[in-house]
Amino acid sequence: MAIEHFFSLHTGYIDFTGYLRYLDSIQARMPVHVYEFASDPAHHDLNARTSLHDAWLHSLTIGETAEGSRQQIRQTEIRLCLLGPYHDRHIHLHYTGVEAYAFQSPAQHDAPRYSHTAHGDLLAHAIWVNPAGMLVHDMVFERGSTLRVECADIRHAQEPLQ
Repeated sequence: MAIEHFFSLHTGYIDFTGYLRYLDSIQARMPVHVYEFASDPAHHDLNARTSLHDAWLHSLTIGETAEGSRQQIRQTEIRLCLLGPYHDRHIHLHYTGVEAYAFQSPAQHDAPRYSHTAHGDLLAHAIWVNPAGMLVHDMVFERGSTLRVECADIRHAQEPLQ
């Protein structure tokens, strides 16, 4: 399963029906809280304040947690903070047990608008399970930037801004 199954970069058309059917088919392979986040229409709705659609990247932090007498037992974690689509909240995603990640942002030398919009709006995101049983969260931004995180767990929280 990939994000292209419900989002076409060529037409801009978004259809979540197939994605929601896919999530139902893998529900037993996902932690309950991840399924609830992934399948909640409010996190995809083009008009919802809680949607990731149209959110902006605020920060992306990659770190290592350490345990053991010499801090030798290490795991990668990623914290992503998005500014909500109505700029009234931060949307926090915390990925733990990260096995792989990729963030690519193509140069846009011929597109002056990206000199002041950075990555642009988050257009679509999808969570799926890879053959190894890891959770995969794919995101596509307006600029063409993509973020993929493969991990053991995903936690989601929203923080209203004053």
